[in-house]
Amino acid sequence: MLSTEETSLASNNTQTSDSSSHHIPDHEGGIHFNPPLYRQRYMFTLDIIQRDPSLHSLLDIGCGTCQLLTIGKYRNPHIQLVAAIDIIRYQLDEGCFRLKPLPVEYMIFRRDTPLHTYVLHGDATKICNCFQHFDVVTLIEVIEHLYLNDLENLVKHVFGYICPRMVIITTPNADFNVLFTTMICGKYRHADHKFEFTRHEFNIWSEKIAHTYGYLVEFNGVGEAPSNEKHRNIGTCTQIAIFYRQNNTIKTILTSNEFYQRLSYCNKHELISFIDYPYGINKSIDIQEQIRYILNMYRLMAEDKARHGDDNHDALPLTIDCQTLINHPRLIEFNITEDNLKQILENIGYKMLDNHQIILSEDPLTDKHEDYHSDDYNQNSMNNQNEIVKTNQQYNQNEECWD
Repeated sequence: MLSTEETSLASNNTQTSDSSSHHIPDHEGGIHFNPPLYRQRYMFTLDIIQRDPSLHSLLDIGCGTCQLLTIGKYRNPHIQLVAAIDIIRYQLDEGCFRLKPLPVEYMIFRRDTPLHTYVLHGDATKICNCFQHFDVVTLIEVIEHLYLNDLENLVKHVFGYICPRMVIITTPNADFNVLFTTMICGKYRHADHKFEFTRHEFNIWSEKIAHTYGYLVEFNGVGEAPSNEKHRNIGTCTQIAIFYRQNNTIKTILTSNEFYQRLSYCNKHELISFIDYPYGINKSIDIQEQIRYILNMYRLMAEDKARHGDDNHDALPLTIDCQTLINHPRLIEFNITEDNLKQILENIGYKMLDNHQIILSEDPLTDKHEDYHSDDYNQNSMNNQNEIVKTNQQYNQNEECWD
């Protein structure tokens, strides 16, 4: 169901002089957020987590289709253990599909550090000892979907039992609702919302939690209102509270092995998927794959220019100087010598001439040079083609609602 945030927002001020504003008036006087509001929430959350490199583990409660984790899996290398939990199973199935590493993530785009990801089906309002010692807990647009007694239980679980060092909560700002032309779901922005806090109510609720459980809290938000006098005091579309635990003398690092052992004895949550992301540099393989990738990109660009008569590529074969390759940003860390490079090139089917030029293509119009010279890679690419198409179709059909 579409939420009210996806409909036009009423505004008398259809002009803006601030090009960096998060809202863009359209020709009907409505407002659309750029970047989309859901993405602003995720990016803000990831930016807050990035500030403290000592944070090691993240628990995303009410993860939905795991978009926070999908966007953030390469953002914060210090986060090495992630758990995502939701009560809606079909959303978790889609989330697992989003999180599954693609072949290119094993070959080219690798994390510098490990990342162990657990996707769980369960009810986070029920106290469970599995989640103790997670450093960060995120609740992105979750609390408004809970009845007040369930919300109270969730607060006890998160702040009284898990006791994370940081908690980030986002929720709609009811004060902002005056900008909606219609409330298609009645009183609230989404049909499943049980309540929506005003800024004053959210501040009181958050400060009470902070006082009760020994946290400091600061407030922020995303989705700016129009910059006119009429709307200057309504705040942002999404309001955010960031809680910091005051007592940080005990810093226990929860490992993936320990968390897995806890889950093995747990009867409250179902482990849907476990994902270990590729990381680090496998120099015996990665150098070759990097060189294949780089030379293939140079070859494609050179062939394209040759076909169009650009860049004086009348002479054949098409070549590249070996120093250009050695000094490529992807290869500098390997400290490759010319002798090493020559051997690697022979292994992957390229040839270096006596003048230190590497042959990219003998004939740009008929060259049959394989992109990766690997039957395994080409077969994997074919096997994953339908999967990638399916991923794109699911993204288009299931674009997250602004609720």
